[in-house]
Amino acid sequence: MNPSKIDIDRNISKLRVNSSEFLNLDTNTLINLLEQTIDNIKTISLYWATISSEKKGILSKSKEGEEWIGGPFATIYAIQYFIEYLKKPNSLDLTNFDDSKKRYKVFPTKNIEKLLFPFIEGEVRFPKNMSFDQISQYRGFSNRFSNNKPKLTLILGAGNVSSIPVLDALFHMIAHKSSIYLKLNPVNDYLLPVFTQVFDPFISRGYMIISKGDLKASEYLTEHEGFQQMHLTGSNFTYENIVYGRTLTEKERKLKSLTKTNKKPITSELGNVTPIIIHPGNWSYSEIKHQAKKIVTAKLNNSGFNCIAAQVIVFPKGWKHTNKLKSQIKYYLNKIGDTTSYYPGANNNLNELLENNNYEQINNISCSSPFLVTDLDLDKEYGNKEVWSTALYFKEIQYSSYENFCSNAIEYVNNELWGNLGVTVLFKNYKNKTNHSILEKYIEDLEYGTVAINEWAALGFVIPSLPWGGYPGNKDNDIQSGQGYVHNSLLFESPQKGILYSKFRLSRLIDPPWFVTNKKAHRIFKNLTYYQATNSKINLIKLMFSTLI
Repeated sequence: MNPSKIDIDRNISKLRVNSSEFLNLDTNTLINLLEQTIDNIKTISLYWATISSEKKGILSKSKEGEEWIGGPFATIYAIQYFIEYLKKPNSLDLTNFDDSKKRYKVFPTKNIEKLLFPFIEGEVRFPKNMSFDQISQYRGFSNRFSNNKPKLTLILGAGNVSSIPVLDALFHMIAHKSSIYLKLNPVNDYLLPVFTQVFDPFISRGYMIISKGDLKASEYLTEHEGFQQMHLTGSNFTYENIVYGRTLTEKERKLKSLTKTNKKPITSELGNVTPIIIHPGNWSYSEIKHQAKKIVTAKLNNSGFNCIAAQVIVFPKGWKHTNKLKSQIKYYLNKIGDTTSYYPGANNNLNELLENNNYEQINNISCSSPFLVTDLDLDKEYGNKEVWSTALYFKEIQYSSYENFCSNAIEYVNNELWGNLGVTVLFKNYKNKTNHSILEKYIEDLEYGTVAINEWAALGFVIPSLPWGGYPGNKDNDIQSGQGYVHNSLLFESPQKGILYSKFRLSRLIDPPWFVTNKKAHRIFKNLTYYQATNSKINLIKLMFSTLI
């Protein structure tokens, strides 16, 4: 049932009355409430993952693993990292900082993480003019001030990944000491009873409200004077309608500035035409197959309804493996076979694309969701907007050397593709000394909020200490992937980008559990969630067995 204006006013008044109490909550009490929240997630996580799978019409048991890692696990993991910050807010370690590259290592921080996420490393890069002392000083947001005023933040939840709304809410609660009104997206508002139980420690004290709401409710909420801040995870068109009252024209987006109709501060994460750059090199046949599976995972995870879903694969033109890799991508798309396009309007869009003879349907025509592939040059508009479905685009870039390809690929994705949330570079032997300058050029010059080397950039979403959001500098009237960061559990106030590193191939024997080709994903991520919640040796043993048997 959608809330009436009276209901909304009453809820906002309740938040306002209790906002001073939340602002002045002592740290130990806040930690206790967060620990109670983890206990509640542990209790309801099976139902959470199960109802998400059912409502999305998930067709295979293994695919349920996506709902475990993208729901209860990601939420527990983030809360634990926030608790660590609250216990030790001044715990930056100078030995983790490289002043020459202005980078701070944030992952892994525990031995168990090296086991659970083997060969995965994460760091945060900062502007060149910042010293370690400045990075450490300007950290914490409201936590480093004693004269804060009570604050109410409206969170407009995403409809695709179930942890997004709660992670957005948690960041604003911890970083800005703000009471929260979380309005769920109609696509996944079936999670209202789940989130109500999870956040009962905060809701029962009047620090948080969670509700459903249609378009009219959203419009009333975004214009309400009771909020001091808003955060949106969604589309750039939704953002423009909130801030400007209409969808902007291309001419308006090119203006230096544009008068807003809604001047309330708003942060946002708005998606991306996500590129995967294929750096040329000498790949074996088994490596080609592995990278193809990685790319197909980046496309088909959550049926393609991710802000960071692979959309444009950037190939070196004339590279000896280009056609082989394309062939293997198509092979694994066909092998996966089908998925459910649960997002409203997605099937209609796919059917419209099918009518365009430039697209090749890879899976069987009887499948409910066509898996489509084409060259981006044949449908260039999808370099400038998210396709938000199971369509994938190939783009070939001319080059004369490895260094030249790096420069040309960076120039292309930075300037020709819409958005700057995240990018992946598949780069064999990136640690070799001969490749050092190329690697640094990718990391330094790619203007994206997350730059992932040899792993899908979405993994940066799961690691709580990495900032998640668009590259800094997006204009209000040309918002691209948004402004501001969430997650960011160390509460850095001026991160430039998060960097993720992985081995070119984690294992010759098994696919990583997040690959769509791993048939054990549901057991692995279920056991991982329970282990993360309990730190139980029994659950760790179950987790180890589930990866092997």
